[in-house]
Amino acid sequence: GGAVISLDAVAARHAPLARSKLTLAWGAGVHSIVGTAADGGPLLLAVVAGRERVRSGALRVLGGAPGDASVRPQVALVPRTPPLPEAMRVHEVLDLAATLRGEPSRPAAERLGALGIESLASRAVRTLSHEEAHAVALAEALTSARVRVLLVEEPLVEVDPRAAAHVARLLRARAADGCAVLVATASVRDAGELADDHTLMQMGAVAGQAASLAALGAFTPAGARLRILASDPLALVAAIAREPDVEAVARREGLVVARGKDATTLARAVGRAVIASGVDLIEMRPDSPTLDEARSAVAGRAPS
Repeated sequence: GGAVISLDAVAARHAPLARSKLTLAWGAGVHSIVGTAADGGPLLLAVVAGRERVRSGALRVLGGAPGDASVRPQVALVPRTPPLPEAMRVHEVLDLAATLRGEPSRPAAERLGALGIESLASRAVRTLSHEEAHAVALAEALTSARVRVLLVEEPLVEVDPRAAAHVARLLRARAADGCAVLVATASVRDAGELADDHTLMQMGAVAGQAASLAALGAFTPAGARLRILASDPLALVAAIAREPDVEAVARREGLVVARGKDATTLARAVGRAVIASGVDLIEMRPDSPTLDEARSAVAGRAPS
């Protein structure tokens, strides 16, 4: 237990964290920071990594400062556009990273294979697409034996699709090993898929914290929403539309989305419609609130 990362009234040198007083702590686990770059999530990762200077307040990572010689090799920052050395091949980049972290070198194909991208091992970095480079940087961070703090910006955005399929499982595996994983994302859905708890940022300040997205979603002004995957969406939409407890129903990307005042009443109404229409129900799950809804939810929430 205990905090692996702790901030006490921290402000950074640049906006949007220049006037902040962030007091936060994270231990082992996968934690999300939800917001856009303008809200300060990516900058906060850079501060924790020691890439951006703290202007005031106290920051401790693994018991020291992020710049300490003993701490730095144990921290991995994976920004959306990772700065990989252009002149090297991918396997050389992984060997160099292992040397800098003070860990034994391992076969590149084995490390890249964890994300399904072993075919990139002999490629020159300058020939990689943006998505491939992002995946290589993720593979280095996720498969390093030394890394105890993993800071990842938008791990499911602009990344090689082969890698995207493995990211959530690998982040959880690292967290189970005792790593503190911080994910900065503007997608409430990605946060829900990847992390165990959520810190909502707005313009450099913490707008709210929740143990689950359901906890945020419960306060959304739009009420509860369900996403339903069924064998015949059209027939289901028609049946749901006849349910008085459903406020709105729509088709979206092959899914049916229904909205109602609360989740339990809504689920019962949808259940009745499924039976009435005779369609096969493939999946039904709560729809994640949008970033704006999550914010208004937190703003309208009674202080805990």
